[in-house]
Amino acid sequence: MTGLVGKRTGADLRSALRALERWGETPVVVEDSLDPKLEIARHYMDNFATSPAHPRPGGEPMVLYANPVGYDMPVLMGVFGTRARCETLLGAGAGGAAGKIANDLAARLPVRDLGTAGPAQARTLPGMLADLPLLTVTGRDAGPYLTSGLVVARDPMSGVVNVSIHRMRMLSPDRLTIWMLPGRDLELLYRRAMEAGKSLPVSINIGAPPAVYLTSSISSPFLRTDESELELAGAVAGHPISVCRCTSQDAWCLADSEIVIEGEITAECRDEYDDAGAPFGMPEFLGYMGMGKAGLPVVSVTRVTTRPEPYYQTFLGPGKEQSELLAIPTEAGMLARLGPLLQDHGSIRGAHYLPAAGGQLVLALQVEKRTDTAEFPRQVLEAAMGCHALLKAVILVDADVDIHSESDLFWALATRFQPSRDLTVLSGRKGFPLDPSQAAGYLAGSSEPTTDKYLMDLTVPVADRDRFRRVSELV
Repeated sequence: MTGLVGKRTGADLRSALRALERWGETPVVVEDSLDPKLEIARHYMDNFATSPAHPRPGGEPMVLYANPVGYDMPVLMGVFGTRARCETLLGAGAGGAAGKIANDLAARLPVRDLGTAGPAQARTLPGMLADLPLLTVTGRDAGPYLTSGLVVARDPMSGVVNVSIHRMRMLSPDRLTIWMLPGRDLELLYRRAMEAGKSLPVSINIGAPPAVYLTSSISSPFLRTDESELELAGAVAGHPISVCRCTSQDAWCLADSEIVIEGEITAECRDEYDDAGAPFGMPEFLGYMGMGKAGLPVVSVTRVTTRPEPYYQTFLGPGKEQSELLAIPTEAGMLARLGPLLQDHGSIRGAHYLPAAGGQLVLALQVEKRTDTAEFPRQVLEAAMGCHALLKAVILVDADVDIHSESDLFWALATRFQPSRDLTVLSGRKGFPLDPSQAAGYLAGSSEPTTDKYLMDLTVPVADRDRFRRVSELV
C-alpha cells in the first residue's frame, strides 16, 4: 500500500471499505448464523483476534458476520486491526500514522452542519437497543456491551463538542450504564449538568467516519479546552466532518454514522454488574476482565436511527484494534508536545506505544541525542508523564532502532542496557487500576492505585557510537 500516501479513504465507513477493497483489503465474510451472545466473540477470538498476550502475524483482518442470530444487520469487526490499515485510512506512509495526525494538530476544519437530514437518520429502530446485535464476549460479562459508540456531547457554555469512547452495558432496550473516567471531558460535562439540575443530552455514534475514531483519543494536553476533536478529525480526513441535529435530543450526531443512539445521561445510577453481585464487567484492553463498577450513571435512550441496511461495527476490548485506536492519537500528541520540551538535548524522531501494553502503558521513544547528560533520562520520563497520565514505562532508543519492531527493541535491551546505570524509576505515582499490578495493595503499603513509573535508557553514549554501530550500517 506504499502508493497510497496522501490518499484518504472517504468521508464515511462505507467509502472507506470501498477504497480498502480497491487496494486489496476486503472483509472476511462469515456466513454462519452465530449468536451475538458469546458465539460471535468466541469465533472472532478463536480465528482472527489478537490480544496483548496472543499476537497474530499481520494483525487482525476485517471480518463481517453476515447473519447474526435474531438481527437483520451484519456485525463488522477489525477495521482498525493493523497499523498498516490505519495508515492507509489516514493516507499516511509506513510508520507515519502518528506523524500525520501530529502535523494536523495545528490545523482545523469546522464541521459541516446538515440540519436534521443526515444519512444516519434514514430509518428508526422500533425496538431501540434491542434491535442492535450488542455482543456478550464471555460468560462472566455483566451483560451485552456497546464498545464502539462515539459519545458526542456539547458544552452548553463554550459550544465545544466533545467526542469520546466509553464502555456501556445494556440494561434494557432504552437504558445503558456508562463508565466515564473521573476528570475527563465527558465526565466534567456530566457533573456540570448535574449541578445545574439537568441531564446531559448526547448521541452515541456507531460505524462513524474512520478519521473520527482515529482522533477520538486526543485530549488535553494535546488539545486546548476550546478545541473539538471533530475539527481535528476534519483536518486529518481532508474534509469537514458532517453533523446533524438529533431528532429527540438537543444534541449533535455524526451524520455519516451507520447507527445513532440518541439519549441523555441522567442522574439515575445503577450498578454495572448483575443483581447477583458478580464482580466483573467486560474484557478490557490490557487482556484482563474489567471489574464491574457500582453506581454508574444511566443513559436514557430516546431514539435509535440508522442508515438503510446498516453495519453494526464493534470492537473487542483486548484486541489489536483497540490498541491501535488508543495508540496512534496518543503517539501524535507525544510527537507534538515532547519535541519542544526536549529540544535542548536532541530531537524526537518517533513515538510508538506497544500494542502488547494495550497501546497506552509502554512508549518506545526514538531520539537523536546531541549530548549525554545525567539528567536527560529523568527529564524525558517526567515530560512524558506530564503529557500522558496512563504512561507507565518509556523505552528510550536511538534512531537506528525500529520502534515498531518488538524484536529490535529487545535486541537493544539485550545489548544497550545495564539496570545499574540505565534504569530511572519514579515511585509512588498515581496508578491505573485496569493494570492489576497498579491496583491498590499490589505494591507494599499502597491503599490506593499506585505505580512505579520508569525509563529504560537504551541509547548509546555519544562518545561510544562507533563501538555500537550496527553491522547493517557498515555494509
